[in-house]
Parts: sequence; structure tokens; C-alpha cells
Amino acid sequence: MSLTERLAEYVRACFTGLWIESHEHEDALREMAQLCADQNWQLVTWNIDSGLASGGQPNDADRSASDPLAAIRTLRTATGDTATLLVLSNFHRFLNSAEIVQALAEQLVTGKQTDLRQTRWRRSGRCGLQPVTRRRCWCCRTFIAS
Repeated sequence: MSLTERLAEYVRACFTGLWIESHEHEDALREMAQLCADQNWQLVTWNIDSGLASGGQPNDADRSASDPLAAIRTLRTATGDTATLLVLSNFHRFLNSAEIVQALAEQLVTGKQTDLRQTRWRRSGRCGLQPVTRRRCWCCRTFIAS
């Protein structure tokens, strides 16, 4: 199963968090962007150098856009009734911070409690796609053990 197929399946299953490891970051990001365009989902990307970018355009208006906490909190303001995918490139380097881990945990819980299908992504060095939270049934919204 390809990255695109597995990603679409996890989003439809309402996973609120996934960990993707890839050696080909740009290829993976390109596949995610194409999937989002095909499904009419919103894609937001973040890295420490460029900050937030939505729809391929950097967020020049927000100076805090390169702040990892601000990146996590952007999903609190996500609007619409479609999935919002936040790709946090090389975010594993920030997981030693208690503030980052707490904000990420709270956002994952918040994502479970909303009716929107919001998915968060973290990318690092190896290939793979792994869910990091439980998922909800798409029809009845009950949790299914992963």
C-alpha cells in the first residue's frame, strides 16, 4: 500500500496523530500535497527555518511562525469541515521539551474531541507511517483500539 493510500485511509478513520519517517522528505510532502488537492483537504507545513506555510505559500504576516509551539497551536484555529493536515518537518528534534510534548498531547486530545478530521504529522529520518493515537470509527465516532 502506498503512502497516499495509507494516509487517506488513516484520515478517513479520523486518526488525530501520525508519525511519518522518510528519507525522501520532499517526495513524501509532494504526495501528501497531491492527496490533499485531490480530496479538497487543507495542507499546512512547518519547519524551523521557513515557519508555517499553507497552500505552498509561507506565512509572512506572523513572526512567531517559526516557533514550534505556535505551529502546534495553528490547528486550534483550523476552520471548515474538511481535514487539515499539519506536517511538522524534523519535529523529533523538539520532543525533549516538556512544553512541546504537553502542547502536542493537548492538541491530539482536542482533535479527538472535535467533529473535524484533523491529522498531525511529524517527519524524521526513516521510512514508515505509524499511527500514534487511537482512532475513531468514521460512522459512530467511537474509539477503536489500534
